[in-house]
Amino acid sequence: MKFQFEDTRPTVTSESILADLRRVAAELGGTRLPQNQYRERGQFSHSVVKKRFGSWNAAVVAAGLAADPSRRNIPDEELFDNLREAWIQLGRQPRRSEMGPPISRFGREPYVRRFGSWLAALRAFVGITGSADQPRSETAAGKAENPRYASLRLRFQVMQRDSFRCVTCGRSPATHTGLILHLDHVVPFSKGGRTELANLRTTCADCNLGKGDAL
Repeated sequence: MKFQFEDTRPTVTSESILADLRRVAAELGGTRLPQNQYRERGQFSHSVVKKRFGSWNAAVVAAGLAADPSRRNIPDEELFDNLREAWIQLGRQPRRSEMGPPISRFGREPYVRRFGSWLAALRAFVGITGSADQPRSETAAGKAENPRYASLRLRFQVMQRDSFRCVTCGRSPATHTGLILHLDHVVPFSKGGRTELANLRTTCADCNLGKGDAL
């Protein structure tokens, strides 16, 4: 008799995670969902949510939820992450009038308070986008870890390099409203492809659909 492992865990889709975020937010009676409150009521762990979408901010934005306007001491990295998310969704530099749901978790006010003006905030953000991700940590066996999903910073770097356009069809959210951009491994992850700048490219959801492991 041959013993063969079968993974019987149910497949968790991105939409099921987003639906659960919206469910918990509705139970709380609003459109905002702090991470600690989801941890108490949510179906999925916050680590699963962040791993799937790159950050808690990205997941909340994808679910169409808003930020808590009473927050004042928002860390710079969180403000910059939110700006990355908005830039990726629009496929171009966000305008201050666009900084609000569903594009942004924060309005322009936190940026103006922190940096003095909206343009100063954009200049500060652009100044840090050229820095690469930190090198991946090494395992005990001496091999670099290779996560399946890119960080939000790496996502932005890949899409910025590709001019926020699908490398297959050339479309961009800036010219095609509602277009969703994905990251695609050139050498598939399942075949040993690295989750790094050189092995990632920007594709739209339509062109990426059904590609699977094909090269």
